[in-house]
Amino acid sequence: MLICVGSTNPIKLGAVSDALREIDSQWRIKSVDVSSGVSAQPWCDETFAGARNRAMEALLDGECDIGIGIEGGVCWNRGKIVAYAVIYAMSRDKENFSISPTFTLSNELSKLVLEGKELGEATDLVYRRSNTKRAEGAVGMLTRLIDRKRLYKDSVILALYPFYNGDV
Repeated sequence: MLICVGSTNPIKLGAVSDALREIDSQWRIKSVDVSSGVSAQPWCDETFAGARNRAMEALLDGECDIGIGIEGGVCWNRGKIVAYAVIYAMSRDKENFSISPTFTLSNELSKLVLEGKELGEATDLVYRRSNTKRAEGAVGMLTRLIDRKRLYKDSVILALYPFYNGDV
């Protein structure tokens, strides 16, 4: 079985790889460069659309059995901006999704996101780093314990359960 991930980001690919290893699957992974079809910084429900679009576009690669889309987004919750990811898994006859844990953004990050910066760009500016969205991300900089790959891995497993465990 071939899993096509709608991204070239090594963190997203690593999360899928780690999830498949934990599932004990022999499925292969292929990276497919696709567009999310949503804003560079998705807000709320737009995050779900971006993840589903990525999964659907990845599945269009004729070799693929399952497309996976991972989209990070932000949303207002209880007066704070929270960040999270949506993971969609889709075959030609079924689909499922899951949501990663959420985490609140710092005041500095929130301010920049509200000014229109994408969270990765805001994180780079606040922490004087480069390309953190292809590394530990905002969650890694804030917690120093949980990086983006860890944040995504369990959610990938949750999105994939109907494909390896059947609908229960």
